[in-house]
Amino acid sequence: MGVRKWPLIVAVIAFGWALDQLTKYWAVNRLSNARQIDILPSLEFDLVYNDGVSFGVGAGYGALVGALVIALCGFIVWRLWHETLLSRAVMFAAILAGALGNLTDRIWRAEDGFLSGNVVDFIDVTWYAVFNVADMLVVCGCIALVLLELWSHQSTRKGSPYETIEHSNVS
Repeated sequence: MGVRKWPLIVAVIAFGWALDQLTKYWAVNRLSNARQIDILPSLEFDLVYNDGVSFGVGAGYGALVGALVIALCGFIVWRLWHETLLSRAVMFAAILAGALGNLTDRIWRAEDGFLSGNVVDFIDVTWYAVFNVADMLVVCGCIALVLLELWSHQSTRKGSPYETIEHSNVS
């Protein structure tokens, strides 16, 4: 696959990051002053600033979380560089786009030092959590990656022809 994968990978990362940042920009400008927009009975747009990770875990450790995200981004770039399966590379690109989206918030919104900024969350599933587009990219990318690995493992066990085509050394 080599060089041919990079335009798609860069497009997924750029589109995901831009969509995340544009929706956060909208949320900050439209939902400030405690304004809420009801979408469905259990879904609303409600602006929240998060200095930890999901569900308030790690509150107060934003810089540490940011440093871990930088390390994770480095690992994902390494994986992308070595990835030969395009579908897996696209999933890693979606995860990287989400990680970069939230990392951008930690950098641009920092007031108390590098990586101290809060992440903008605004999609409020009232019975569950408040999140953003970057979070969706990370979670959906991870779920898709796990499902692909499970499917690949199952296909290998059944002797699927797809496995032999993807992994054969035939040119």
